[in-house]
Amino acid sequence: MYGAKDEDIGEVDKLVLNADGSVKQLVMDIGGFLGMGEHHIAVPLESVNIMRNEKGDDVRVYVDSTEATLKAQPEYKDN
Repeated sequence: MYGAKDEDIGEVDKLVLNADGSVKQLVMDIGGFLGMGEHHIAVPLESVNIMRNEKGDDVRVYVDSTEATLKAQPEYKDN
């Protein structure tokens, strides 16, 4: 996951689906190091931009937020 200034701010951990199988949210891991101290948040699909390079071998997810703003969001809990 990348911020507006192309900085690496986290990783997409999983997708949360609607009943019809469409993507509802992306669960992101923000912060931490080697899996320790990560903060898990859910981001609505509408708030991200998914881009692929011309070759199609690099897919990036962009969000218009900073790492600090995302860390301030409530922790995502699996149901």
